Amino acid sequence: MRRLSVLLFLILMTTSCAVTQANPPVAGRSYTLTSVSPPHGYGDIDRKSLREAIQSNLSYLEQLDTDTRFNYGGRIVRVEEVLRTHKTLLWIMDTVESREMLEFIMGTLFEWYKASGVDGKGTVVFTGYYIPEVEGSLFPTEEYRYPLYRPPDDLKQDQPYYTRKEIDGKGVLGKKGFEIAWLADPVEAYFLHIQGSGMIRLPDGSKMGVHYAGNNGHSYVSIGKSLIDHGTIRPEEGSLPGIKRYLRSHPDQVDAILDKNPRYIFFKIDNSQAKGSLQVPLTPGHSIATDPALFPRGGVSFIKTTVPVVDPSGAITGWREIKRFVLNQDEGGGIKGPGRVDIFWGGGPESGIAAGSMKERGELYFLIQR
Repeated sequence: MRRLSVLLFLILMTTSCAVTQANPPVAGRSYTLTSVSPPHGYGDIDRKSLREAIQSNLSYLEQLDTDTRFNYGGRIVRVEEVLRTHKTLLWIMDTVESREMLEFIMGTLFEWYKASGVDGKGTVVFTGYYIPEVEGSLFPTEEYRYPLYRPPDDLKQDQPYYTRKEIDGKGVLGKKGFEIAWLADPVEAYFLHIQGSGMIRLPDGSKMGVHYAGNNGHSYVSIGKSLIDHGTIRPEEGSLPGIKRYLRSHPDQVDAILDKNPRYIFFKIDNSQAKGSLQVPLTPGHSIATDPALFPRGGVSFIKTTVPVVDPSGAITGWREIKRFVLNQDEGGGIKGPGRVDIFWGGGPESGIAAGSMKERGELYFLIQR
């Protein structure tokens, strides 16, 4: 009861001081985020997972320089304000059970900003990513012929390096000691690059984790989009399972298709929990990747979209709407612009199916305490 009383006091103070506390957006300019009324309907809350994601984010924010600033639709926000937003949301999750009270609090304590989306009207395209599990070995054999590389010694940040075609096709890095593992399938190796982290299942049954450790400095090119644009596959076949099916049924085209994406990922052996670009653990269903040039890194977000329902056999039995708080903890080579969000689904076959099947429309919001 005392905690709730303190919360109500905070609401009253915020309401009475909102004009002086808020740093209002600059008028007359176009921003990726626009100040809006609260979206309402915060029903899809997994409090345990949300707490976990917020706690991970706090470890990132608390290490930032106190002068760090973030842009929320023209409102320049200090890192201490972002920290306060996280801690207040944690407090709310621990204190408020009533949906009616939650609606009131979220609309009173926070300012809300909506992403402009792909159309300038707030439509955002949501996809998913996950931790794949692939067959591999610590030594090359006739079966395991496709290497994963650690960052080469002459790789320089922000400078273009060898392309995918040069590395995989011409073998320019081969036998130089940069290999950390060899995989059995070039298609699975490629999609491990796309996901950025994964588990390698070794011949003795043990597993080894690999995580993103760098890239070759080339821009990401979507092979799915390329296949659709050339009429090779239909748009509805452009999901991860659909692209894999096409590649497996046309093995003679695999190299040429994969080479269309010059971007190449380097890995490190790491058995810890998957981490995003903020170098904090990702929380399945509550961590997202966005364009870091446009959206505040480490910000508290709220999303509305639809996601697949996957049964234990791996079949998609339907789709359901989600409305949930998430944390902006990652980025991706293909996640660019104001209308793209990638949701992290975790590991396991069901996560892979859910993530690979997503290309859904929705809405993206960011919130900051008044």
